[in-house]
Amino acid sequence: MQGNRVRVRRDHPSALSWTIALVMTMLAVYLATLGGGGQKGSSASIETDADTPRVTEEISLEGVEAYCVSFGKFATAQEARIEAARFTSRGAAGYVREEDGFYILGAVYEQESDAKRVAEQISQSEGIECSVYPLRTGGARLRVTAGESQIALLREAETQLRSQARIVGELAFQLDRGEISSDQARTLLAVCASQISQPLEALRKIPGAQENAICGGLLQILESFHASCSLLSMENSATALSLSGKIKYNYIEVLFSCADYLTQLNAM
Repeated sequence: MQGNRVRVRRDHPSALSWTIALVMTMLAVYLATLGGGGQKGSSASIETDADTPRVTEEISLEGVEAYCVSFGKFATAQEARIEAARFTSRGAAGYVREEDGFYILGAVYEQESDAKRVAEQISQSEGIECSVYPLRTGGARLRVTAGESQIALLREAETQLRSQARIVGELAFQLDRGEISSDQARTLLAVCASQISQPLEALRKIPGAQENAICGGLLQILESFHASCSLLSMENSATALSLSGKIKYNYIEVLFSCADYLTQLNAM
């Protein structure tokens, strides 16, 4: 009996040791996998001058979440564009989005409840089947090796882009509500273009920016958004509603561009 007790006491610590070892091994494998998954496709380098000190910092980019009012889904782009033309003069964006068909998007909202409410109102008043088209894209985490000022510029450019895009999106609804005139909207669009121009020009000066996955994607969105705001600031639309529709189109386009950019970064 005495020997049995000793053997039992030895067996328990041995089993516990094996269990702890197994758990620690599994944890190490999990952490290694997690660490590898977090780093894979999320590290990038930006060219610098030979004399510029390089640092590695993490940049977190916020995801995109918005809700569009859709006027229907069509089999071809031509059908969708013909139908979209019915709504653009009345303040709708008439944006055509291809995704398993062609959707006509009229406006975009930050809250799903707002998009649902508007979709229901249009369905009742126009006798067409409106629905909500969700736009959801997760954020991205990037470990960027570059000059400190370059990393700061990337953060500033991305923040400025989102800020000015929200302002442009709100301008359309202010026009719809009669809170501002077309002239005021054009002036504010020119201001938005001006705000975008500074980080845009700075990004262009980064060596190899166009070819760089992070800089190039952001640069392309900024250039397109800047051009659209500049053109809209000189737009001679017949009515405020017509101008409002073009502003909505611009806002929807920049949101999808940002979403596509995040998707590309996460797939690197």
